[in-house]
Amino acid sequence: MAYAHLPAYLKFPEKVKVTAVCDIREEAARSFAKAAKIPSVYTDLEKMLGKEDIDAVDICTIHDQHKYQTILAAESGKHILLEKPMACSIQDCRDMVKATEKSNVKYMIAQVLRYLPSSQAVLSLIKNEELGFINAVRGDSILKQSRLLPRDHWMFDGKRAGGGVLITLSIHIIDLLRYFIGDVKRVSGFCKNFSSLFVNSAEDYSTAILEFKSGTIGNIFGSLSTGRTPWNIKYIIYGDSGTIYSNPPPLNKGHYQIGNAMLSSKKLDRDGKTSQKGEFIPINQESKILEGNDPFINEVIHFVDCCQSNEEPISSGKDNLNTMKIIFGIYKSSKTSTVINLDDL
Repeated sequence: MAYAHLPAYLKFPEKVKVTAVCDIREEAARSFAKAAKIPSVYTDLEKMLGKEDIDAVDICTIHDQHKYQTILAAESGKHILLEKPMACSIQDCRDMVKATEKSNVKYMIAQVLRYLPSSQAVLSLIKNEELGFINAVRGDSILKQSRLLPRDHWMFDGKRAGGGVLITLSIHIIDLLRYFIGDVKRVSGFCKNFSSLFVNSAEDYSTAILEFKSGTIGNIFGSLSTGRTPWNIKYIIYGDSGTIYSNPPPLNKGHYQIGNAMLSSKKLDRDGKTSQKGEFIPINQESKILEGNDPFINEVIHFVDCCQSNEEPISSGKDNLNTMKIIFGIYKSSKTSTVINLDDL
């Protein structure tokens, strides 16, 4: 993920400058330093924070390290951009938000799907009531992780990753749908492991039902071990006046990408642009708050702008507590075979 963030730093040197890099593997740090064209390399985060003249840190590390690194950076007075998920327990997440608020630093979670032009366009249509009341949403998150990672990778380990597909991949679509619709009231979920590659209670399949506070219902499906899939991440939003769905992206695009969003609505019917059969048209994806089409560049520059303007990020740590509640609520539901009220977490 550090390499996914790097193009933003290289493209906008007038806004932000990479000063130093830290990794427990020195060879990895040196490789990144070379790509970033910087001389300072560390293998100890505390030393880097104490020695270098830096304003912010971009944390792209193993999930179970997020809490320690975030609190350490906050106590050092550094703004923080943190890769999702926030942490491996809801209490850890709360502790991190508390530490960043106490230190008065910007704290943003890199929920990359929010920073797609299509996501901003869909949010605008929903706010403008183009779809009417949102009755239901669906979201898929599907990958074959063994095609992407070595078989002994930490992401297969539930202790290090905090879980499996739900916290590693489905969190993307769950956060995006929450961004569109609002917070979730209660959840019911089921997680299961089919592949021997996943250890320490890491699930490779999960499904969940969400009841949003608005009354909208949602259905989530995720897998990290399907043999074949026609898409990786996809959603559909059903309103009483219209429907939006995301097209699968071109085959050569990355697995975090979503294709163009498509719209069919009663308003378009009245304007004569589509028939009652529901033909769908592409959504205009122009955005005033994004730099372009690359969501990784968009999220990094949004973070930088928020640090410089003292604005709250649209995916702040405080906001994302409610996304993490959904994740841990589904895990609890799967373990207890009960419906979980998220206010009780």
